[in-house]
Amino acid sequence: MNAATARTSLQPWKKGSLALISGLLVLTACGSDDGAADDADGGEGSAEEIVLDFPSWQANEPGHGEALAAIIEEFESRHEGVTVNLYAVSNEDFQNQIVTRLSAGDPPDIIPSGNHFFAFAATGQLEPLNDRLEASGLLDEWESFQSERVVDGDHLALTMHALTRMLYVNEEYLDDAGLDGPPTSPQELSAAVDTLAANLEEGVSPWGATTTTHSNLFGESTAFIVGMGSQWIVDGEWAVTAPATVEAIELYRSLATQAPPGLDGGGYRQLLADGRVAMSQDGSWVIATLDDTAPEDIRPSIAAAVPPFENTLALVGTSLSIPAGISDERKDLAWEFIQVAAEPEFQGQWAGSIDAAPGRTGSIPQERIDERPELAIVADTIASAQPEFPDSENFRANFGEIETRIIDAMMRLLTTDADTLEVLTDLENQLAGITEP
Repeated sequence: MNAATARTSLQPWKKGSLALISGLLVLTACGSDDGAADDADGGEGSAEEIVLDFPSWQANEPGHGEALAAIIEEFESRHEGVTVNLYAVSNEDFQNQIVTRLSAGDPPDIIPSGNHFFAFAATGQLEPLNDRLEASGLLDEWESFQSERVVDGDHLALTMHALTRMLYVNEEYLDDAGLDGPPTSPQELSAAVDTLAANLEEGVSPWGATTTTHSNLFGESTAFIVGMGSQWIVDGEWAVTAPATVEAIELYRSLATQAPPGLDGGGYRQLLADGRVAMSQDGSWVIATLDDTAPEDIRPSIAAAVPPFENTLALVGTSLSIPAGISDERKDLAWEFIQVAAEPEFQGQWAGSIDAAPGRTGSIPQERIDERPELAIVADTIASAQPEFPDSENFRANFGEIETRIIDAMMRLLTTDADTLEVLTDLENQLAGITEP
């Protein structure tokens, strides 16, 4: 099997039960090894139960939700009288809800984040983890993408994993269109989508992408920009209208306008799984979801390949933070939860459940790579991947507003005939008005 186009057919690794995710988890565990729970709830023998509040946009996602449930199950087994209330908040609402709670002094006890991290950090209400990380020695065993969670020298979260962009292709459609295999350059990608468009049957789209107002528009457009050698900020200057950025966005736009309209990531991923999208660029986590969502007659045709770009994109995935505005006892429990999540067993599960590169080095079992050859692609691309965010503290601190402006600009490109350079010039002016690069 060629690793660059390896098919995936295995069910994702699962531990625990999704039943753990729904509502308040009230398992009473076998006992605490270190007495932390006794100290936290008022002394040995206290009957008071502590519930750690843990909202997440990933609670019900296949792979993510199961991995979080397994961590919770293990944590609760070590902390008698302590339960974790993991519950779902939509991605659209999650950032605003957590920012509001942090600003109001009513934060959850455990704060997960993806790209939301920068908005959370900007509140000044995340607890620095430097002393805890140094005492635990974890940083000596962590991948370099942990640097994406450092603000002004403070580690404000611990990264659980990172993902990368991959090219997904329906090999049957490529074969029927006379294509030799997945494209290996931007030019081949453009030509392949045009060829597919001319050969696919009605009801099948040549490309899948987000085509509605959604946070995915930032990541999907950035993947093209970084892939073709640029960034939103280059050498301390806005590069929104730089020739390389404009070229990347023109390619992104030309492909996205051939994708089904009005869909977010979940929508076009389902169409890929159903055999109604021929090709898309998406995160490595999609590999696992295809096994659960694609019909048996379609799944063997869907393969993963290296993206056809100069650079790939490192997507720092789930990170865990502790809010500054909770009691010391709850901070200690939240840190112990993070330590459980950092153990090799639970780090390795991210490779098994969502085909991600764990934050802890050497955590992917070799047998898992043997079973899931796509992990070789993940490892190859993550090793040379570029950060999703430019090297700019101002960009990160103002990410919420910057992301909104970029999303609006991408929607303008997808829904109007406006000139690409005109739209990007307007966007650059807006971003310059928000912050210096």
